[in-house]
Amino acid sequence: MSVYNSVAEIYEAIDDTRARLVGAVEHLTDEQLAFRPSPERWTVSELVEHLSITERRVARMLGALVGKLEPGAAREEGSAFAPVSVAEFVERAGREKYAAPEEIRPTGAALPDSLASLGDSRAAIHSLRPRVESVDGTRAHFPHPAWGPLDLYQWLAFVGLHEQRHLAQIEALKEVMN
Repeated sequence: MSVYNSVAEIYEAIDDTRARLVGAVEHLTDEQLAFRPSPERWTVSELVEHLSITERRVARMLGALVGKLEPGAAREEGSAFAPVSVAEFVERAGREKYAAPEEIRPTGAALPDSLASLGDSRAAIHSLRPRVESVDGTRAHFPHPAWGPLDLYQWLAFVGLHEQRHLAQIEALKEVMN
């Protein structure tokens, strides 16, 4: 999905993607988790670790954005939620190749550790939900390294988009392994 009509829709989308990610990796063998089709490609374990590092950082940043908004950017009672579009980013991600900055590159964590970290960061993101729903998230921005400034809602949607991108890579790796 690239347009969301509520905070609830964004959370539903990111949770659906998470369920698909966990289902895609939880029963893989150690050999499958470590399969590398070429020297420059990441393994399934590395992809999941990268997701865990990235989501942990984004969860902290989301908390900071909400905190920045809370003193004076409350949503007006009954105000309409303006649809959040990330279509441009979905389209760009489909045609652009990105290089992860060093600080979010995998370092060799085991899959169970990465999945536990993903669980912790998702719990942190969920704990922010009442606060996210109470502010006008269009009023706080933080720069994405490739896409420029994203608002609070776009960053929340990014969590799922980023995971979808790497889930597709995991599924492609699984196809090559078979």
